Amino acid sequence: MKSGSSKIKAFFQKYRFRRVATIVAGAAALRLILWFVLYRLASRDRALTYKIYTSCVFPVITQPMKSVAKLFPFSVGETLVIIMAALFVAGLVICTVRAVRNKKSARGIAPAPKKPAGFARLLVMLLVAALLIGGNFFVYGGINYKSLTFKELSGLDVKNTDIDTLEKLCLYLGKKATEARQGLPLDEKGFVVDSRSAQEILSASPAGYAKAAEKFSCLSGRFTPPKAALFSEIMSYEQIAGIFPIVFTESIVNKNAPAYDLPSVACHELAHQLGFAQEDEANFIGYLAAICSDDPLYVYSGYYSGFCYAMNKLYSFDRDRWVAVWQSPEIDAEGISNDMRRSNEIWDSYRKKAEVVSKVSEAVNDSYLKSNDISDGTHSYGRVVDLLIAYYSEQLPEVSSVSGSTQG
Repeated sequence: MKSGSSKIKAFFQKYRFRRVATIVAGAAALRLILWFVLYRLASRDRALTYKIYTSCVFPVITQPMKSVAKLFPFSVGETLVIIMAALFVAGLVICTVRAVRNKKSARGIAPAPKKPAGFARLLVMLLVAALLIGGNFFVYGGINYKSLTFKELSGLDVKNTDIDTLEKLCLYLGKKATEARQGLPLDEKGFVVDSRSAQEILSASPAGYAKAAEKFSCLSGRFTPPKAALFSEIMSYEQIAGIFPIVFTESIVNKNAPAYDLPSVACHELAHQLGFAQEDEANFIGYLAAICSDDPLYVYSGYYSGFCYAMNKLYSFDRDRWVAVWQSPEIDAEGISNDMRRSNEIWDSYRKKAEVVSKVSEAVNDSYLKSNDISDGTHSYGRVVDLLIAYYSEQLPEVSSVSGSTQG
């Protein structure tokens, strides 16, 4: 009769690495193929996709990861990346050492190791990891690109509008941003500042969603506050303010951004936790959640971000009207423009140091969005203005006229 240790040894001899790796890689590949097929089929009936996946499956399968992420004060996703990178480097070093020993053994310099060099094993592990990560994209949110949009769920009437309406929207948002800015602490240069740490500011982001959900029921849900990125420096060079890596459903925000930018970015990333994948809609939802917050910094951040998007669009159509908005006595042109300038200076300082990195990052993000049927790629972020006009056209008569077109 075999002893316990002999049975264990026999078990591992039976299921050797090659056999186990084949099974795991095969299972990962089948999982990837299955979810990719579902991803392609989802667009055929987006209402059904929303009803089954976005509303039911997505919240359930992402909640465990969000709950784990909530337990730690740092980004779990980034930590996993660090661990995986360390394991890869360690494996590469071990494989290299074994290869050198094998070479020496062939020359009779050193005894042959019991195990062969493991470069093949390392490559297999990388393949399995790639298959798992690819599958995770579709499992944990990629299908949301094929689901109903916020525009369809909210009932907002998004349509072509005239320059007059866009100008009035800019005046309204500029006035609201001016009001929200009053009373906020400023530094010696007149920039809005906050005594809280970046993580403390980000932790307040879910609060506004309760009131936002009173306006649109599809905005209710369970959230895990975004984490201040460990790799903020890298994200700054890549010109990334925030990210929601679908392969691990944890929102991450670049802490190098000014304090008044953090709230709107945080609320934007939380919109992805609800299953809203399109960037323009996440921008609008983030705007709405920010201005619904009781936190004064969040309110300013929301109106400030909306004003920036609207003014950028007005500038592209009519520069004279853009100047006229800045000259309005109801708008704190000096204060708001100072905040804009500071934000631009921060991002430009990183762009100039690594312009190639920022361009590559922009191209990758643009290609990623287009591959998910967002035809205008990174330009889709600016479509938030159309949603803002549709939203305020129902509440403010002076922003409801329609005659021409501001849409390209």
